[in-house]
Amino acid sequence: MASSAPSWPGVRPVKTCTECKQSKLRCDSKDMFPNPCSRCQTRNLICTVDPSFRRTPARKRLEAMSRELRELRDQRIANSRAGSTTSPDPDSTRSQDSSGTPSQPLDAILLEDFELLALESFELGGIIIDKQSVLEIMKLFTKYFHPHLPILGPISLKAIHHSHPFLFWTIIVIVSFRSPLPSDDNLFARLHEPYMRMLRTEILRAPMPLSKIQALLFLCMWPLPVSHQHDDPSWLYCGIAVNAALYMSLHRSSPKAGATPSLYSVGVMSGSAHERTNTWLGCFYVSTSLSMHLGLPPMINTPSDLASIRSILGEHSLPREFSLHIRVLLIMAGFTNVLVHNSNDGVVDSSITQLLDGELDTLRVTFPDGWTSMTDYMVMIVKMHVYTLVITRHRSGASSRDILLKLGLAAALRIIHLANSRFHERPDKNQTMTTAQRERTLPKDYFRGLAFATIFLLRYFGLNNSASNAEEQQLAANHVIMSHTIFKTLATRPRDEYDRVSSLFETLCKQAPIPPDTGKSNVSGRMGVSILLDAINTAREIRGYPVEMPEPEVPTTTESLPGPSSISQADVFGAASPQLVEPWQSDLAFANMFWGDPSWDVYNLPADASQFHPGHGL
Repeated sequence: MASSAPSWPGVRPVKTCTECKQSKLRCDSKDMFPNPCSRCQTRNLICTVDPSFRRTPARKRLEAMSRELRELRDQRIANSRAGSTTSPDPDSTRSQDSSGTPSQPLDAILLEDFELLALESFELGGIIIDKQSVLEIMKLFTKYFHPHLPILGPISLKAIHHSHPFLFWTIIVIVSFRSPLPSDDNLFARLHEPYMRMLRTEILRAPMPLSKIQALLFLCMWPLPVSHQHDDPSWLYCGIAVNAALYMSLHRSSPKAGATPSLYSVGVMSGSAHERTNTWLGCFYVSTSLSMHLGLPPMINTPSDLASIRSILGEHSLPREFSLHIRVLLIMAGFTNVLVHNSNDGVVDSSITQLLDGELDTLRVTFPDGWTSMTDYMVMIVKMHVYTLVITRHRSGASSRDILLKLGLAAALRIIHLANSRFHERPDKNQTMTTAQRERTLPKDYFRGLAFATIFLLRYFGLNNSASNAEEQQLAANHVIMSHTIFKTLATRPRDEYDRVSSLFETLCKQAPIPPDTGKSNVSGRMGVSILLDAINTAREIRGYPVEMPEPEVPTTTESLPGPSSISQADVFGAASPQLVEPWQSDLAFANMFWGDPSWDVYNLPADASQFHPGHGL
């Protein structure tokens, strides 16, 4: 594939961005793509190319600004007069949109009793951290992290430290990496190695208590840094957490059970029934979101499990935004099961996709009060993944595929628009964080969705001139710039995850125009995520790296291991003859086929604990 092509393939009808055109200055947006032009980058402006833009004379702009200032002044005077006669209702003045700081229960972690501890410092593997730093980290966690996965509390910080040290240090490490303290910005580097030793020990120790499951879920939402995405162990940690939850029968916990453990419970029981139910919902939320972004089947996807979660949502009190996100993923899990097992029938795929759109749109009508920009963002990402799954299965030129491409274009533009609006909104007056610092506290899946939408635009509308018109190409180019700017700004050091994503975009933009989807994806079995994996392989090819990843060599030694003939078969299997075939194998196969038939669900028979089939992460 040619790497000497211009930075933005194809002919762009307009070469000057709106800011440079307004100022009558030369613009290098074409040469700088996907970066903003030099002037917009220097002045921190939004660089967009709009063929319909017409320059406004300076005098008219001055008149418009004066008029806007007068309107703002009049509005402020009117509000001050209204405020002097009536006392505003604090509930009515609170914004329903949680795009800045999600609403959360302030008592998720109780910090007051922590001041009563006699300890002034805390140690992990010889690394000492003072009490004030711990308090600051826990406040940041309660305000910015926990609302995205509200599975704790109310729980005392003193109790976390004394009874759940793994959860305690997991929170410390996650926050110190994502939101370093100004007083100790090197804390994560010092804690990383002793924490990893603790992690390797704790996840292999059975039975696993509730607090360890919660810690692993937080690690899946905010993974620790890795040098390559295929080294990210989130999928493995998620499998451990889900199976430990099934082992404890958290999926059978009832919100109305109070402090009484379920009769089905196995293992170490801790926490209230409310917290156990929240943790099971967290297992579903994290595992289903992660499976969507990795292109793997959901871990919790049986009809009985999905129905149980719907029932829990109906009788369990949850933050509205988190509850809506679970409902969105419930719809996605149900429809993904049908699409994956469908025989690539274009008519059936289109009908299922239309039903999915209807179900997701109905949520907004059913729950208008709790609908936020973050919920809208998640809905668009779910639609994008389902659209792409069907698009990659259909042949080029099919009418249903062309319709899905247009729907995917609208969803991708909406995703990037929401992320860009959030990125450029002004922080609250009482907020000490910068915009970039606040954005780094978001879960990793948020940025996975943003990167996926950008790759979709590049593949089907940016680098594919014959399948899109000039207007669509320009829209795609403008939004690719927005997404690239977000990742580039969030990067704190060379080759961190944000910098690698922005470099991926830059490399892909060096390609020559590609034909309109010449065939199937080179990566199979990963649903819609295959286009993202294809993009990564393409970037590696452009950079001159091998596409196939070599298998890691596993050192083997035979000195301490007995040879194959040193242990007799009779010692292991008794007196059984090696010529005999185990009779139970065929019986088990028939039983699994018989009882695994989904038609039994109509009889509402009690289901056994779900089985988890491990997969491979990126």
